[in-house]
Order: sequence, then structure tokens, then C-alpha cells
Amino acid sequence: MPESISANAVWQYDYIDHYRLSEDIIDNFLREKWGRFRYYVRLEGEKYRFWVPRALDEASITSFPGTSIALMSTQEEKDELIRRRLPQM
Repeated sequence: MPESISANAVWQYDYIDHYRLSEDIIDNFLREKWGRFRYYVRLEGEKYRFWVPRALDEASITSFPGTSIALMSTQEEKDELIRRRLPQM
């Protein structure tokens, strides 16, 4: 289930190294994370740029039904995206 986005979220650009990633891989990851939005994924030099409600390396407070609020580790999100890289040829 996608993470909810606060009504007052300030959308911003975030970046990740292009190595063995594609626009589709990044876009699909972001859709799983936040739902069906336009993320404007584009390759700029050696990095992909994408439009998100918060940078993947910013702290995220997520609440789960029936539990207390949990702080999500930030580097884990970029690491998860990196694990989706294309296999080496």
C-alpha cells in the first residue's frame, strides 16, 4: 500500500546515480511508494532526477493502524531502489 502524502507536502527534486537504473525502474518504485503521480523522472548527466513529496533520504514518520508512530530509516529507501538495478551484462 502506498505511503500517504500530507496535504502540505512540499514536492521537490531528488537524485540518484544512473548506474544500471532506468526511468521505468525508478518510476515503478515511486508509484509503489506513493501511488500514481507524475514523478518527472529524467536522466541528467550521470544522475536521474525525479519529483517527489520528500527526498528519499529525508526522515519519514509513518503511522501504522493499531500501533505507535514509527520513524522510517531514510537510507533504506535509496538502498531499496538501488537493489532494483538491472543485471550487469
